[in-house]
Amino acid sequence: MHFPVLLTVMLLLTLPARAEPLDSIAAIVNNEAVTCYQIQQDTNTILMQLRQSGSTFLPSTEALNQRSLDARVAKILQVQQARKLGLKVGKKELDNAIEKLASRNSMLPGQLKDALKQQGLDYEQFIDDLRDQILISKLINVAVRSKLQVSEESIKEYYRKYLAVPKSRREIQLGQIFLSLPSEPSPELLDSVRNKVRNIRKQLESGKDFAQLVAIYSESPDRQQQGVMGWFSKGMIPQRFAPAFDLPVNGLSDPIRSPSGFHILKVLNERWKEPETVGKSYDEVHARHILLRIPGSADEAAIAKIHQRAEDIADDMDGASDEAFATRAKEVSQGPSSSRGGDLGWFKKGAMLPEFEKAVFAMKAGDTSGIVKTKFGLHIIRLIARRHVDPNSLQANRDKIIQILTNVEMQEQVPRWIASLRADAHLKYQPCPN
Repeated sequence: MHFPVLLTVMLLLTLPARAEPLDSIAAIVNNEAVTCYQIQQDTNTILMQLRQSGSTFLPSTEALNQRSLDARVAKILQVQQARKLGLKVGKKELDNAIEKLASRNSMLPGQLKDALKQQGLDYEQFIDDLRDQILISKLINVAVRSKLQVSEESIKEYYRKYLAVPKSRREIQLGQIFLSLPSEPSPELLDSVRNKVRNIRKQLESGKDFAQLVAIYSESPDRQQQGVMGWFSKGMIPQRFAPAFDLPVNGLSDPIRSPSGFHILKVLNERWKEPETVGKSYDEVHARHILLRIPGSADEAAIAKIHQRAEDIADDMDGASDEAFATRAKEVSQGPSSSRGGDLGWFKKGAMLPEFEKAVFAMKAGDTSGIVKTKFGLHIIRLIARRHVDPNSLQANRDKIIQILTNVEMQEQVPRWIASLRADAHLKYQPCPN
């Protein structure tokens, strides 16, 4: 059976496991060592990937060693920062990631280990790298995404330009080669990186393979996907990248300067997306709830006690303020929304269980229900507000627009943030023996 090479999920693929000898040090990253053996392994991995892709162009070992060292240092800095913030990856998170990974590669979860073995990869090291990838993703959400804010003016402008009048739109699949710069580079460093990116552009013009040059030079996290950034339509990438939409498939941009470095963009593919069919308008409600669960092992006396407690809460909350309901939900609710004061957000019909839905859509804003029983337990519901939604309106598309604009900002902020980690770190390099 043939299994696809699992490149897209790894920060670095691992070679067959073997005992690591005592080794010389290539770098010290905040008191954590990077060995020359690790750099050699990473370089061998890149070479293996290039050979498997049929590449006839193999860069110098020196260039690949530097590429491997830079990638290893960036990964270590991010993992160190995640640990400093107390972030962890639980067993369930890791198991879910493995299951999704196997599914994307048309495998059952149990087949993953055999597939890796057939590719000459060590399963335990693979899982360690996957855990680090999840940890880094969580870190970026905390350190970067959570701090971004989208202005109301930006939301309205995006809606006016791209959604108010539905029409066919060209989407392009973009790849990039990215070279980073610190926030205030010296003139000498700026000239050096500018000359390097121009040289890379000339190599591409002469016919060198884009994915191979990504593997050698690019410093963006998407280098693990051969530089593929994803599919975009106008408004989904920073304005400085907008000229890419004037390029044909396989077209290359000139080097583009951003606050975090230089980019070369390539249009990998294109497609036309028809506007989504606008459905009928619908009602939505915004509600909170308090949930008391009934254990499967509970006897009649225990069930009666839980029911009595639910009735007491419902009586207390009848006529109470929304603030008081939220406080009680935080104190006693056993549902996953308890930390948010029982807040379920806005939802339309079909999103909840029938019993819950029937009760909440019959309520008026400000009402508190009696006991509503579902398979999850006993609910006391508070209706905060109601609204009627036009699916093509700004209101209906607000969350979608916020996500798009946040992703646009992330494209610029993540490389800048990684550069700041490097600038603040204590790094010491020394040459490896030949």
